[in-house]
Amino acid sequence: MRRYLFVVTCVLTMGLKATAQTPPNWYPHVDEAKAIYVNHEGEEMEVEPGGTYDAPLTITFMANPTDTAEYEVLYEWRIEKIKNSTPSLMAKRNEESTTFTFTEGGTDISYSVILYITYTHRESGITGEGETEPILFSLKGSSVELYNAFSPNGDGTNDLFRVKTQSLLSFRMKIFNRWGQEIVSGDQNSLVAEHENDYTYYVCWDGTYHGSRVEDGVYFILVEAEGSDGIKYVRRGDINVLTASRREDNK
Repeated sequence: MRRYLFVVTCVLTMGLKATAQTPPNWYPHVDEAKAIYVNHEGEEMEVEPGGTYDAPLTITFMANPTDTAEYEVLYEWRIEKIKNSTPSLMAKRNEESTTFTFTEGGTDISYSVILYITYTHRESGITGEGETEPILFSLKGSSVELYNAFSPNGDGTNDLFRVKTQSLLSFRMKIFNRWGQEIVSGDQNSLVAEHENDYTYYVCWDGTYHGSRVEDGVYFILVEAEGSDGIKYVRRGDINVLTASRREDNK
């Protein structure tokens, strides 16, 4: 539901009786205001009321006003974070359309965005104001999950070592051989990210070193990451490279 206040102003002329100006036949509306984000597949999607999304989340808020031809319209987007049921103002924006990136997630945090408008009829000077219902949404908590084996033998099954994550603000990893030599490293900017069922999988290793396939055996991974909920991860694990057994199976 949109709420509007219509205010009629009067013009005072020296020696004349004050008279109200004739109200216009229409006034501005923002019933079509939208919040749009781009999903992992590159598609533009509208934020669903009460929806929960992966972090970070960049949203473009668009007023999409109607019936503004005879008016001067001012816009104010109020962006609030609600933590443990207590709202706090994060930002005010005065553009007709504005973009904001949300980074903090977790079960105790949600967001509310409301558009307020004030308008003045150019001819009569009549003014009014309105606001939208709040756009409410939240961001998911974070997670990091390591697997302990893969088989990079080119058969199309489990050929890449991936780390399963959700709602991370940063991610970096290093992989070492049994002698402690670093053989591969990367972060969220350099690694390929694949998206499946609301999770992000970072492709960390294809089982090669300097272009050659490594020997089967145990390797070691170190992952450091920061979640949208403030959790800092330091995860260590073993990686079993298993290509010989697959080759035998394929004979």
